Amino acid sequence: MKKLEEFVRGWVNNYNPALNGFWIESSLMISPREQVEVMERIFGDNSDYSEETQNRLKQVMLVSKQERTDISIYGKTGMGKAEGIVVDAWFTGFAEGTEGKVYFCVRLGRTDGMNVSSPRAKEIAIQIVSDYCGQ
Repeated sequence: MKKLEEFVRGWVNNYNPALNGFWIESSLMISPREQVEVMERIFGDNSDYSEETQNRLKQVMLVSKQERTDISIYGKTGMGKAEGIVVDAWFTGFAEGTEGKVYFCVRLGRTDGMNVSSPRAKEIAIQIVSDYCGQ
């Protein structure tokens, strides 16, 4: 089983902090589907990660102040820039309730005059997931 430290080590370079944000403004592209697949690989039934590691990540990813108490929503925001301008933003994660898990990703693309931000993507995702789980 992979440990949290090994997981984080792959994303953070403490020896060269300039490398930590390479994915924010680069040619790296990950689709919403791929983001959902990553969440499922980490938190799904066939995960290579230990329950302890998953629980630690869930503590960090838990969305606080939920109106509904029968589901828990976990997620991570992100954004992409081109020439210093935010061109896309997202919130990806999963909701967990009595019926199981629902994985999701909401991505907002650049649109003139629209609010393209990670907090906005998070707000939209929480509303959609809450509505979906309430059916």
